[in-house]
Amino acid sequence: MSSTVTSLRGPVRVALRLHRRTLWAALAAVAVGIVCLLTVALLAERAVADLASAGCTLSSDARPCFQAARDFTDRMIRIDRLLTYAGFALVALPAVVAAFVAGPVIAREWETGSIKLSWSQSTSPAAWLAARLVTIALPVVGGIVVLSAVLSWSRTRLTYPFPAIWEEATAFGATGTVPVAGALLAVALGALAGLLLRRTVPALMVALAASGLVAFVLSSVRFHFWPMVKVTYPLEGVSPVPKWSYVVEQGYVTAGGDPLPAGTCSPSSLNFQDCLAGHGVRHYEHYHPASHFWPLQLVETGILLALAALAVFAAFRVLRRLHG
Repeated sequence: MSSTVTSLRGPVRVALRLHRRTLWAALAAVAVGIVCLLTVALLAERAVADLASAGCTLSSDARPCFQAARDFTDRMIRIDRLLTYAGFALVALPAVVAAFVAGPVIAREWETGSIKLSWSQSTSPAAWLAARLVTIALPVVGGIVVLSAVLSWSRTRLTYPFPAIWEEATAFGATGTVPVAGALLAVALGALAGLLLRRTVPALMVALAASGLVAFVLSSVRFHFWPMVKVTYPLEGVSPVPKWSYVVEQGYVTAGGDPLPAGTCSPSSLNFQDCLAGHGVRHYEHYHPASHFWPLQLVETGILLALAALAVFAAFRVLRRLHG
């Protein structure tokens, strides 16, 4: 174990020197992001305090409170929008990391020929690749962990009627364990693309597209990774779905619980509800309660880590083939 660590120190030091400006710029960007998120959270708390100091609530019916409630709502809408943008940036960050690893970190050394110099100075190809993966993965994961934690905390500063909606793509994909696993997959995909193509621009574009495609596909199917709660209730009844749940699917079923045959009742018909009642139809809803957040997070994290492991394995196999 100690010999492996020792063999990585030189390549890691070289990689840090080569990309020190980029790493410092990334650190500065993380710091700016933290400051911005903290500022947004403080603005949310200030909006709540201003409404309370006016002696008003959103349900107040006193005329002097109308403008105060409107101002509070407008401010919260802007704050909610800013946090949504921040979540989107954090969701998109792994794709940027993949592009950076594929192009400037891996493929550029092949284009410039500096790879031969690296391998001629008592550095094995495996140590060269491992050093670059470690050099990028550690600061990226650290930065995303901090940004994700601050974003999660900032979202809790929003109050009703602007709560933190856990199932939104910019909330679910930017908090919990998913963004960390996504970053590790991005590093692995970037290394694999760089080794396969060995041209900066093509590798950069392919890695960006691959990372983005994985994120898109998972966001489209993530709510099927864990069993949904299924309920039925009468047409005139009240939905039993708990507050803050995410309804994945809803519709009508027969009294026996079977799907309603197509064409049974026309939605455009004036007696649509009477038709449904005549067939003993009931509402159905399939949903995830808020308590499913962590099971869904952990399943998606496992998928991302498994894909990352496969990509790393493939990268080392490609490197072995290239080196002979």
